[in-house]
Amino acid sequence: MRKTIFIFLNIVISGFIISCSSSTNYQDETYNLQTQQIERHSYGPYYQLQTEIIAKKLQLSLLAHLNKETIPGAYSVKKYTRRLLPNDYMAQSDITLYLKNLSDKSINLDLISISIENKRLPYSSRTLHIPANESVSLSIGQIAIDLRLTSLNTKIDYSAKEHKEKEFDMKRIIRKTKSEEAVQEKPQSE
Repeated sequence: MRKTIFIFLNIVISGFIISCSSSTNYQDETYNLQTQQIERHSYGPYYQLQTEIIAKKLQLSLLAHLNKETIPGAYSVKKYTRRLLPNDYMAQSDITLYLKNLSDKSINLDLISISIENKRLPYSSRTLHIPANESVSLSIGQIAIDLRLTSLNTKIDYSAKEHKEKEFDMKRIIRKTKSEEAVQEKPQSE
């Protein structure tokens, strides 16, 4: 009997700790005036930017993967008691740059800087040689990001043939909630 109670308590406590642990996922609810319904969005643990920085020749992809170490259950207790501090909304993110050469000739790219939310990434300044029809991936460093942001202002300063500087919005990946999946499946079956 004691063994059964012990196992049951372990299962309940483990489930509570897992369900209460803080993660880098963010959920948001907004009211849509056109449909007059509340929309729920669940944002994933990373931001992504994809663009062609040289038309039909060089494709750039920038990925920010959010990492946050927390004590299981601490975030939920703080949120319930309304004791969240500004650093509870911040997470370190690992930034990775992917470059894909779409042409039959090698490309030299002078990457001058990459800035996200007006914070310059530490290892973004370098000269890159991308062979024909190949891809290159680089770890650029870490930066602190607010978990409540759904897009990040990203500025890429580079030189390839002529000097260029572009600004983008790095979007956070949105996961579908269960109610949205059910609504989207319903019209398809009719």
